[in-house]
Amino acid sequence: MSRRTITLIKRFGELRVNGIKTNVNTVITNGDLVTVGMPLTDHPEHFSENNQAIDILFEDKHLIVVNKQPGMSTLPTQGVRGRSLAEAIMHYACISEQHFGVHPVNRLDRFTSGIVVFAKHRYAHDFLTKSFHDKRYIAVVDGQFPDEEKKISLPIGRHRSSIVERQVTVTGKPAKTIVKRMEEHKRYTVLSVKLFTGRTHQIRVHLSAIGYPIVGDTLYGSSNQFNRQALHAANYVTVHPITQKPIQFHAPTPKDIVQLLSTNL
Repeated sequence: MSRRTITLIKRFGELRVNGIKTNVNTVITNGDLVTVGMPLTDHPEHFSENNQAIDILFEDKHLIVVNKQPGMSTLPTQGVRGRSLAEAIMHYACISEQHFGVHPVNRLDRFTSGIVVFAKHRYAHDFLTKSFHDKRYIAVVDGQFPDEEKKISLPIGRHRSSIVERQVTVTGKPAKTIVKRMEEHKRYTVLSVKLFTGRTHQIRVHLSAIGYPIVGDTLYGSSNQFNRQALHAANYVTVHPITQKPIQFHAPTPKDIVQLLSTNL
């Protein structure tokens, strides 16, 4: 657990050894049963409830995994409240009479759809942020992609004239992406994308840098009309924070991307 989590447990939670309330200085021996009562987590003051429906892929006492719809931010942005996925989950917790924190383990761009994992308490979040993750995306790119498989290792940093845009630059942080060709259409190619690092806009920047921007991604050079970047987080594998066994999730390809491809067979 992080130091902050342990501090909060000491102040607001509970520790027991063999059923007897105790503190963090207690010496334990083999066979003792240690029980940790996690403190309740208050929602941040800048959150406003969002009553938009959420597509829940998995839920238990420790996690909630959702299929984010395009157009919804993962977290509220400055000056814009009541529209984010995190706020929709807060609303869901209230109407379902649950009390849990909203701790995102991963994030997606506003117009990227797919899997977002939230921890319900700090221990689960601490564990998951340090655990194994295998994230696979579906991307529809402009043109006919020439390679069956391609590794892209290009450093990514901030664009010198924008606070939003990123670019490939020698002063950037290392970034690695592997793409595999899945389907070919008249004007587009469907790629399976695996991330090995998690830089901001990594997939979008890397595909644009090699000349195959994602359809609809006008920020990074796509000229094809689509109401968003055609990027979807389809598969996610990680380790459960309590059972420590692998768990995997799948979010089906959204209707707008299916429709895009059906008109360009």
